Amino acid sequence: MLGVVAAVALWWTAYLLLFRRDRRRLRTGLALLPALCSSVTLLADLALQGRPLGEVLLLVAGAVSLVGALTLGVTVVVGAAVVSPLESGPVGRLLSGLGGLALLIAPWAVVALVGTETPLGIGVGVAGGMIAAHLGLTFLVFLGATVPYQLFPSRRESSGIIILGSVLFDGRVPPLLRRRLDRAVAERERLLALGIDPVLVTSGGKADAVNPPESTAMAAYLVGVAGVPADRVRTETDSRTTEENLLFSHRILEEAGRQGPFIITTSRYHAFRAALLARGLGFDDEVVGGPTALSYLPTAALREFVITMSYRKRWIAALVPVTVALVVLLVRAA
Repeated sequence: MLGVVAAVALWWTAYLLLFRRDRRRLRTGLALLPALCSSVTLLADLALQGRPLGEVLLLVAGAVSLVGALTLGVTVVVGAAVVSPLESGPVGRLLSGLGGLALLIAPWAVVALVGTETPLGIGVGVAGGMIAAHLGLTFLVFLGATVPYQLFPSRRESSGIIILGSVLFDGRVPPLLRRRLDRAVAERERLLALGIDPVLVTSGGKADAVNPPESTAMAAYLVGVAGVPADRVRTETDSRTTEENLLFSHRILEEAGRQGPFIITTSRYHAFRAALLARGLGFDDEVVGGPTALSYLPTAALREFVITMSYRKRWIAALVPVTVALVVLLVRAA
């Protein structure tokens, strides 16, 4: 019991120190997962008095892996069902939905295959369990890093605000982009109350025969609708990626005599990945997000998960031995 209490204290201390030092890192989610697991283990140990601690630990670890796999599976299935046809064709939606269903079925399929007690059944069951558990644990690490970052935004003082662009519809600012702009206006009003009059940079250069550059439409909204003085708005029209958004917008603010770190506004689901990119570029910026429509959230969360994890392939590889050991222990216990 004392060992579990010590583990709870150790992991929560490590998590809080990492979060306070720099919230813009995936390792905060990696520390939060064992902090939560140790807390659940303590509660389970109290409820299941008399059961060996190793058995309780294995039960909790298996339950956490199951929750992760099912959560990811539900996210994928719902995302495939509600995603816009403009973003994914029928084949893409079908494959995504089947992948999600496979994750939902995997835990029960593993039990059934291992229950055959044949070498082939056990081998296939263990392999499938490893894949599902690994994806589930990785998704929980992702959520553990991104959700607290979104829930506890920094209240930083800054002389510049960068608004990240997104797709226009028929040359107009759609609701998702409007929420980013409104969040920037709210940050500006907060800074004005502190005696700081920031420069706002709308960032996004994608244009076509129908739509002007994103930043141009965004600036028109800030001045014409939100009432921001025109001399406090700059446009960045050359970027094509989030990294270029940040680099080019920093250059504009610095040329305007503003010194970082700056505040970046985007959609809430995108805030953590934008913060990761800013950190990777050497900027000490903080990112805040506007609300996301509930119907769009599963698709956005899945896309952010895939893209964010593509930045951290070594983290994914480092978790493989943990997943393998966990699944093997669970199978042996079964």
